[in-house]
Amino acid sequence: MVKPFPFNQKKIDESIYERWFSSELEADDLLWHWDEEDRIINPLHETDWKFQFDNELPFNIKEEISIPKGVWHRLIKGSGELRIMVKKL
Repeated sequence: MVKPFPFNQKKIDESIYERWFSSELEADDLLWHWDEEDRIINPLHETDWKFQFDNELPFNIKEEISIPKGVWHRLIKGSGELRIMVKKL
């Protein structure tokens, strides 16, 4: 069975989405993955959630993050909800 995405989202326009990850989310639901297009994500609030690229140390989500297509990455759960804007390039 395919697991649903661990977020809810609202489409803003053809390439921009607002996504939110619940504070009730299990950390195990945040899987390593890669995307089929380049993306830019921006946090919509201060957070202690972290982002990690494969073979790199995790870092706090504080500013814009560029994610090249095909590059493995993941989110690491912090406290509270996470809200981000995702722009698919």
